[in-house]
Amino acid sequence: MKSRPNLLAIVGSQRSNGNSYALTKVVLDSEDANYQIVQLADKKIEFCNICEKCISDDCPLEDDFNQVLEKMKHADGIVFVIPKYLFVPSKFLCFLERLDTIDHMRKHAGYERTFKNPDYSLFTEKPFCMFVTSGTGNVEEQTLKIVADYIQVLGLRPIRYNNPPFLGISVKAGDRKGEVLGNEQGITECKRLVEKLINSLKN
Repeated sequence: MKSRPNLLAIVGSQRSNGNSYALTKVVLDSEDANYQIVQLADKKIEFCNICEKCISDDCPLEDDFNQVLEKMKHADGIVFVIPKYLFVPSKFLCFLERLDTIDHMRKHAGYERTFKNPDYSLFTEKPFCMFVTSGTGNVEEQTLKIVADYIQVLGLRPIRYNNPPFLGISVKAGDRKGEVLGNEQGITECKRLVEKLINSLKN
C-alpha cells in the first residue's frame, strides 16, 4: 500500500455543505491521506428502473451514479457519512439501492432466484467506515445495522469502532449549520476511526 492512501468520503446528506460535510472535511484534513469528498446533495441520482442492462454493462441511466461508482472503485478506502432524519436520507438510500441492484443482477443474471454467478462482488474487501450525524447524537444501533448490511452486501469490509455502537460512530451535530465543529469529542472519535481504516490498509 502506498504511503498516502486514497480515501473517498460519500456524504449522504441532502443539504450541501451542512454539518455532515463539515465533520467529514475537518476529520480528513487531519489525516495523512489523499481524499475526495462526494456530496450526494450535489449529484443527480435517479431511481433504478429495473431494466437489467447492468448485468453486463454500466447502468444506462443518465445521471451522476456511474461517476461516483468509478470513484469508489479507484479509492483504497471509503468513508460514509450519513445524517439521520426520520431514518436516513432518501437520496442516500436510492444510491445504495442502485449499487445493490448491480450486485444482485450480476449474481443472479437478472431477477431469477437461481444464482448464476454466486461469487460475484461489486467490490472485494475494500474497507469502509461510517459516521452518522444527528441533532442529538442519539442514533439507534438498528439504523446503523441496516445501512451497514446494505453496504457489506457489495463486498465492502467494515472497519468497526472500538466502542458502542461499534458499527460506526454516532455524532451529535446540532441543528445549526456548522454546529458540529464544536463537538470536539465527536471529531476526535471520527479521526480515530479513520486512522483505524488507514492502518488496515497499511497492514
